[in-house]
Amino acid sequence: MNINIKCVQNMYKIFLFGFFSMVVSTCSSVDPETDRILTNEYAALYEAIYQRDGDRVLEFVEHPDSLIRRQAWRALIQTPIDDLDQQIQSVLVANNDDAWASLWFKKLNEKHIAYFHSLWDENPHLRRGLLVLFSEVGNRSTFERLLTENETGDLNFDYKLAYAIGARSRTIELTNEEEIKLIDRALSTKNGKNTQAYFYGYYRGRKQFSLESENHAVQKWTEYYPVSDEGNQSLSRILSKNHLDVVLRHYPIESYERMNVQLAIEIAQAINRNESTDYSKVILNALLDHRNSNVQISTLQAIKRHPEVAESLFGDIMNKIALIDYREPLARMEAFNTIINPSKYVDEMKVVAGEDPSLQTLKYEILEKIYSKEELFDTILEDYASDNRLIRFYAIQKLGSLWLQLDEEFRAEASNTVRNIIAEFAARSDRSMFYISASFLMDSLIFANDDYQTVENLLANFELPEDVEVFQSISQVLFDRFFEDAQPLIDSLAMQGNMALNRTLIQQGWDILQGDYYPMEFRKPDWESVSKRTRNPFVVIETKKGDIILKLNMEIAPVTINGMDELISNGEYQNTPFHRVIPNFVIQGGDVESQDGFGGPGFVVPTEASSTMYNRGVVGIASAGTDTEGSQFFIMHQWKPHLNGRYTVVGEVVEGMDVVDRIIQGDVIERMYWY
Repeated sequence: MNINIKCVQNMYKIFLFGFFSMVVSTCSSVDPETDRILTNEYAALYEAIYQRDGDRVLEFVEHPDSLIRRQAWRALIQTPIDDLDQQIQSVLVANNDDAWASLWFKKLNEKHIAYFHSLWDENPHLRRGLLVLFSEVGNRSTFERLLTENETGDLNFDYKLAYAIGARSRTIELTNEEEIKLIDRALSTKNGKNTQAYFYGYYRGRKQFSLESENHAVQKWTEYYPVSDEGNQSLSRILSKNHLDVVLRHYPIESYERMNVQLAIEIAQAINRNESTDYSKVILNALLDHRNSNVQISTLQAIKRHPEVAESLFGDIMNKIALIDYREPLARMEAFNTIINPSKYVDEMKVVAGEDPSLQTLKYEILEKIYSKEELFDTILEDYASDNRLIRFYAIQKLGSLWLQLDEEFRAEASNTVRNIIAEFAARSDRSMFYISASFLMDSLIFANDDYQTVENLLANFELPEDVEVFQSISQVLFDRFFEDAQPLIDSLAMQGNMALNRTLIQQGWDILQGDYYPMEFRKPDWESVSKRTRNPFVVIETKKGDIILKLNMEIAPVTINGMDELISNGEYQNTPFHRVIPNFVIQGGDVESQDGFGGPGFVVPTEASSTMYNRGVVGIASAGTDTEGSQFFIMHQWKPHLNGRYTVVGEVVEGMDVVDRIIQGDVIERMYWY
């Protein structure tokens, strides 16, 4: 009897999904009282959140129901408040993570910090919460107190302590003695996550240990045997600047081909940042054999950074990646871009690139090594004639970076062509195309110094708040080239009270007349639908590389998820790409409008901050600033706590992180559905 293996696998998958759903529905049923709270009480709280009325939100922290109290504290993370001292006293009473996190971005002064130090000294029961605060707020005295605190054996407390120490070490200069104490603490634990947390200031802040401390770290590392790779990853970055070969030889040569993806990418990036050695060339060759495409891509980028290595590894680059049909097209294009002279392979490269929009940027980089700038200009214009909007987008993006490199006489002849292109997508109110055209507006050959009115007429096709990024981009051009003429327009924009734009204008140097900050027009959720989704909060993202299953948390981000619910149910996410993939950081997708990262769903939802840590697998929502969120989401490759409280967390991956690791830029969400 012949057995259809794929059929059996699918039957097993259906059985597993069904069983999983049964368990979930049994364990996560919502009682009628919770239904009522989500339907009625949350709605009342959110009326205050929509207005960003801190005093009204603070009233809800005394609500009789814990769901409302917790959500009110979360809302205060990104909501300004007048009476900060009242908030602090309320935090002390609540003494939970979200309450302490509500102080992260408030204007705390040295008196406040001294008060928190006294609480640390005198009230041990507050220390767990104070560690949440000290992860974002504190000074040298904070660090000194924490460094004398012994670990307790309580895993949660010890992790918070390690992270608070690491975070505070980022903002101050440590003595040799303090650095050695930090190193000893970090390498005396077998918990790789704690090690990573202790070293956060030096890893995230790119700080360097003193020579004495660094040598101590190298020696201690030989005795360090963690149960996970996070600590090794941190040390690999920190020590690679001065001890690259020590870092590379720390791992057996035979381990590189199957190394943890995040660690392997860290190694490739370390080689990329530093001068090459004979042994680094050996390791780069080994990493080319890694099964993960993002590792291969990071390795090729490191090789390209060192032309002498690219030349010596030419055969391996071609025979392991570039000429192998089953390799990822993006990795193959990166390989063609790595070799010194790709002209011999231009035909093969063009076949690989095909009509895939995500490969066009690399195609242009390769052609730039072969064509004259004028020939590349002509190729870009040919691509701009494509029926595929994304190909046109990447063509204009490249044209923007190429334009000022062209000969002035050539630019003068081509200026009308470019000017007409800009007018064309301005007339269509294509915000992403116009956003990336800012560099053209800097050229007086396209827009003369007395041509301001033409520029303003083009901007009339865009409006706030939907096109805030256009105005943020073009306002810098207006400042540099048309300062006096543009002042009335800038004042009129500023008076509309868009907080994100006005912050940008002030940073750029505009002296603006600020009006009141008006509350955003947010999408209002169907609260009954919110309540129903709480019972079955799982979403499946289907890709050609496998499924990613998310568990969404309706309690902490109900408005955001309800907006996603509408898009999921209507099939809006179908065939949208992961337009942004940064290895060892995030994969990002969900641009249901333009698919290039500048589009949205046609509505805006408020930032729904929380104290949830941005760990590996956490799902967050992209934004252009507070209260600008829409449909785009990202999934974390690894721990990145600098996002904490600044971006909405909607949930986490519960199955398929191996798929997340394999996603590359341009991979598509084939389907997204509730499960």
